[in-house]
Amino acid sequence: MRELGTGELSRASGLSLKALRVYEASGLLLPASVDPVTGYRRYGEAELARARSIQALRLVGMPLALVHEMLDASPDRLRGDLTAWWSAERAAFAERSHVVDVVADDAARSHLDRAAASAVAARVRVVHRDGQKVASITRVVEQGDLVPTSIADVIALRRHLAEQGARPLDAHHLIFHEPVGFGLPGRVEAAVPYSGSCDPAGEIVLRMQPATSLVAIEVTAAELVYPALLRFYDALARAADRHGGAAGAPRELYERPWSTDAGAVVATIATPIATPVATSEREA
Repeated sequence: MRELGTGELSRASGLSLKALRVYEASGLLLPASVDPVTGYRRYGEAELARARSIQALRLVGMPLALVHEMLDASPDRLRGDLTAWWSAERAAFAERSHVVDVVADDAARSHLDRAAASAVAARVRVVHRDGQKVASITRVVEQGDLVPTSIADVIALRRHLAEQGARPLDAHHLIFHEPVGFGLPGRVEAAVPYSGSCDPAGEIVLRMQPATSLVAIEVTAAELVYPALLRFYDALARAADRHGGAAGAPRELYERPWSTDAGAVVATIATPIATPVATSEREA
């Protein structure tokens, strides 16, 4: 194939001229050659293929920074990371669809009833988690971006730990340092526990998460949908008050494989409590 000029690449890939300039400036899509006199850019087959991949990923809503990371990955890693990201996107779409159902269906608001609230409160347990090292990334996000952003951050954390020779554990946590909602951005920390040693890098922070007692509720895939899941946070806030108050930010603990079975337990929503719990009182 002969080399293409900028306009020809734009027509062949579907990317605008403005997008091509932006992607070149960011290092995402560089020309094969630049004429030192005229400044004309020329693009070959590899650049055209990359441009079409960029266009495809942008059309399905992938953030630009993640597009860059994906296309620079090895083919095997790219396949796995794309699958994980797309699964997160589908989950986010399902979550938004469920929000519409919750608003439209009065029956879905039964969590406001006293009997339903009592049923949720009865599921609260006090649990204990040992101290562990975690690698984390903290961002300000709103609800609509929470799932894809947190999945991308967990992927980045696991990759960093593996590249450093540390061993990421089969779990991750989302810690809500501020409330998050649609149109309400807040600070959320994605954390991956690990063993071994490694160094921080860029936005990745390493810290020791101390041992703590928590009030907690196990939730199923069907229940882990905003805003219906807020009733669990409300129940935990009341339970924490009975144990001397909250001693940290509420969090979601993903410590088991995700299941497509709507009735399967997939996460634990928890809040650290101020009053230590004796071993005999704990429920793991």
